[in-house]
Amino acid sequence: MKRFWYIIKRLKPYKSWLAASVISNIFMSIFTVISIPIFIPFFDLLFNPEKISKTKPILSANFDIKEYFSYQVSNLIDGRSPKEALTYVILAFFLTFLLKNIFRYLGMFFITPPRNGFIRDLRKELYEHLIDLPVLYFKDKKKGDLLSRMSMDMQEIENSIMNGVDALIKAPLIIIGSIILMVYMSPKLTLFVLVLLPVTVFLIGGVSRKMKQQSSEAQDYLGKILSIMEETLGSIKVIKSFNATPLFKSKFNQLNDQYRDTLTRLLWRKSIGSPLAEILGVIVLSLLMWYSATLVFDGELKATVFFAFIYAFFSIIEPAKAFSTAYYSFQKGAAALERVEEIMKVKNDIYDIKNAVELLDFKDSIEFKNIWFKYPDAEEYVLRNINIKINKGEKIALIGASGAGKTTLADLLSRLYDIQKGEILIDGINIKNIKLKCLRNLVAIVSQDALLFHDNVLKNITFSDKDINQKELDAAIKTALVDEFIPNMEETKSTIIGDQGTKLSGGQKQRIAIARAVYKNAPILVLDEATSSLDSTSEKKVQQALHKMMENKTSIIIAHRLATIQDVNKIIVLEKGKIIESGSPAELIKKEGTYFKFVQLQQI
Repeated sequence: MKRFWYIIKRLKPYKSWLAASVISNIFMSIFTVISIPIFIPFFDLLFNPEKISKTKPILSANFDIKEYFSYQVSNLIDGRSPKEALTYVILAFFLTFLLKNIFRYLGMFFITPPRNGFIRDLRKELYEHLIDLPVLYFKDKKKGDLLSRMSMDMQEIENSIMNGVDALIKAPLIIIGSIILMVYMSPKLTLFVLVLLPVTVFLIGGVSRKMKQQSSEAQDYLGKILSIMEETLGSIKVIKSFNATPLFKSKFNQLNDQYRDTLTRLLWRKSIGSPLAEILGVIVLSLLMWYSATLVFDGELKATVFFAFIYAFFSIIEPAKAFSTAYYSFQKGAAALERVEEIMKVKNDIYDIKNAVELLDFKDSIEFKNIWFKYPDAEEYVLRNINIKINKGEKIALIGASGAGKTTLADLLSRLYDIQKGEILIDGINIKNIKLKCLRNLVAIVSQDALLFHDNVLKNITFSDKDINQKELDAAIKTALVDEFIPNMEETKSTIIGDQGTKLSGGQKQRIAIARAVYKNAPILVLDEATSSLDSTSEKKVQQALHKMMENKTSIIIAHRLATIQDVNKIIVLEKGKIIESGSPAELIKKEGTYFKFVQLQQI
């Protein structure tokens, strides 16, 4: 029920549609219930006409609605032949069932926009929440599992929960209305039925609880399968080169078999839901028929009321089956909803504080003061007591062995991560006090892995800009030498580069990434091995272009090729997260320390 009310709460934007559906279902339930006793007075009239009341009942404490209804029917067909009476019986049945099904359709018609809107809103909210989460969250998560929650789990919620919302609203109304009528017709028989029903509910509830658990397991296995698929497609060259195909086949087949077994057990349980509900209903019906027949034989119950009561009970069975099926599906979908909610509950700890500053330009300096940083759940700090000051217009280089913390330090500037100790200042303002949008507008990054999108070249260069500046775009394309393989603007609009730029060479991808940073024209530039994928000729050309571009920029350059950083103002040498040397290239050569050793090794 907690999940049900959670869904109803989320349907608030569609309350008018939902209200119309509920009202339609109420009327449908009313006509369903009316169809039960409508034939009692007609049967009495046709088979026992002497027992039909000819006197209008007086409104009093002993007022009997059955006698009143019988009296009205008597007036309606009094003096008519049995054939004419039969016509009225058929007409009454037809109108009752016609109205019942009209309102049934209207109930489904009005519930459709809320049902589809719920899924649309939930998918939108999940995507927006995911894209706002810090980068650290994705380091611990497999993309396949996240894709599974966005696609398969959403589909499961739509199929299992939202398709059953109509039944969860409609069925109880019919059941409650029928039970009220049954109580009115025979309290004894109704009490007999209500004693047996809790056993049915208990058995069905036990099956559905197990089903929810197995559904969650199945969705987990599906997420793992998608993760392996994503890893396989992204590393197909490595897998083939190292003859790892049998290993990946084995891993995939094992997970696929586990998913099959879990899903088989789940569907077995789902399949048993409706038959179990019907079998239990037939058992209750058999006992009911036996008990009600004894009441008829004892003269405590009229035969026509007995038929109406049995019909009323049958009217409960179908909605009870529908409710049971919807409840099973709801439990299955609830597991998928829980997996989606797991992501929604993850807090984004990188956000704009209240009254954050709008910093639109960089004027003075960047300062890293006593920086300490480590990844969540890690014992060792990646960066320890880092102190660096970079004045506007300066170019500094970060060098060191792999894992020294160079890229992490550069990423901290854009608040891709937040530090545990210390502060980073831009123009004397702590970056945590600057609006994220403004902060990231100040920094352009070219990483060693050119991250491109499955779109055309133009969109990959200008994707964050709605109003394209043609002059700056042309300059960016020329600076990054993109015009050597994409010669004109029409081709930039039509050339689709494939997923992650698979249609391009490594050097071409890197040039597009450089063009993107040039076009952004941010005052602070971060180059993380920006020319690592270029051939010697292209690297030399791009380096010249980058040097020209960096003339009016403040640049942080991460490099392994020391020849590319000879004209920087300062070199910072990192080792295991600590600064062990800093100074101009000439100063560090004179010291003959770690940097000097790096230079000698590369010369060799």
